Amino acid sequence: MVNNPILPLNTVLKKWEKSPNDTMKINFDATVMNKKTGFGVIVRDSDGFVTGGGYDFKDEKMLVDWAELYTFEESLKVARSLSIANAIFETNCVSLTNMIKKHRKDITTMGHHINDLFKTMDMFNNAVVKWVSRNCNKVADFMCKYAITKNCNLVLVWITL
Repeated sequence: MVNNPILPLNTVLKKWEKSPNDTMKINFDATVMNKKTGFGVIVRDSDGFVTGGGYDFKDEKMLVDWAELYTFEESLKVARSLSIANAIFETNCVSLTNMIKKHRKDITTMGHHINDLFKTMDMFNNAVVKWVSRNCNKVADFMCKYAITKNCNLVLVWITL
């Protein structure tokens, strides 16, 4: 006889979801390993077509929250270079998502930096930061790990729509 599990086993398949027609999705991620920090950003339109992105690494170890914040800042730069008006920024970093959502109440150094980033977000008609499952952020995750292991960087070709 097998006992029922105490916690129910809910297997939920998470995958990348399309954005509304006039909105671009920008997935970003950071990885810290081997005393290096990798960054990945990928931009997709509402059909999932990649319109830009890139990856890079720093030859220094950073705290994960600061690495994720740096990558968010880089994703804002990518969005600006593509003249994106409506953006959904997606990360699988829960702590960064929470800090961004509560940025007005955060008096830490990181909170101050996030507030400065929000001042630069005026160029967007609409910009939202969302937490997504790691399964929805696999491309950005792969890009930052690739940058670290290969010691390289890449800026994808920007495609204007």
